[in-house]
Amino acid sequence: MVNPNFFRRILRRGLRRILAFLSQWALKKHKPQIIAVVGEGKTGIAREAIYRVLKSKYPIRRNVEAPDAEFVLPLIILGTAEYPRSYFGWIKILLKSFGQLLLRPAHKHLLVLEIGYSNKEIFDYFWALTHPSVLVICGDAPYLSRDQTAKKIIHIKETDNLKPYFEAATKVGKLFKIGEKEAERALAHFTLPPARIQIIPAKDGGLIVDASYQYYPPSERSLDEILEALPGRKILFTPETLQQEGKAYEFKVRKGEIGVILGQKKKMWKTFLELAKTPWFV
Repeated sequence: MVNPNFFRRILRRGLRRILAFLSQWALKKHKPQIIAVVGEGKTGIAREAIYRVLKSKYPIRRNVEAPDAEFVLPLIILGTAEYPRSYFGWIKILLKSFGQLLLRPAHKHLLVLEIGYSNKEIFDYFWALTHPSVLVICGDAPYLSRDQTAKKIIHIKETDNLKPYFEAATKVGKLFKIGEKEAERALAHFTLPPARIQIIPAKDGGLIVDASYQYYPPSERSLDEILEALPGRKILFTPETLQQEGKAYEFKVRKGEIGVILGQKKKMWKTFLELAKTPWFV
């Protein structure tokens, strides 16, 4: 009997090749300049600081979750705002991307890509797609091959404050003709990247555990550990529970209760606004 994992591996390899083809088509058509952020340090902070500076002057995109997930970077390059969770979802995304590349006009933009490391094969796959013009290295990056380089390389020495990240973002800004004063203004209200799972107060006295996601759900183990540490009645808010017919769903999390928000952010953001005491927190 054939191992079902064998067919999954075949499908993943096929999907990887299709996404590589579409991504390379998109890069060739739109010719975005790519800033890659790699390393064993706090790459998420570097990515956000660079994004804030460049956003002040240019149309730009960046990845915000699971930088080491196998297909996240190709989806960002294609401008996709979700990580499909089914075969039908993948078919839909691939057809939509093909149609957009065929019919929509080219547009100039920048891409800030945090390239995570899970294994060398996936990292090399990401690198082969991107070929960045600017490479920002946070701390050490022993997995970089000798030929994995860029025209401009910026190193960030890891410290416990934000200064080296801001300095690196300012250097990247200068490469794109953004002055120090402009960069300083862009970083004036900088906030750290939000945690994958956030705990915030509910407006009716309880707590909200926001485990919603844009591309890929957070670790179930991490969520379980957080919920075990929080005493109180747990109330689940998911796309499925909200769509239950005939059920008057009450958007309240009172004192002694824990509201747990699961599902994609695009489906759950209204629920978050209904429940949270300070929804602008995220």
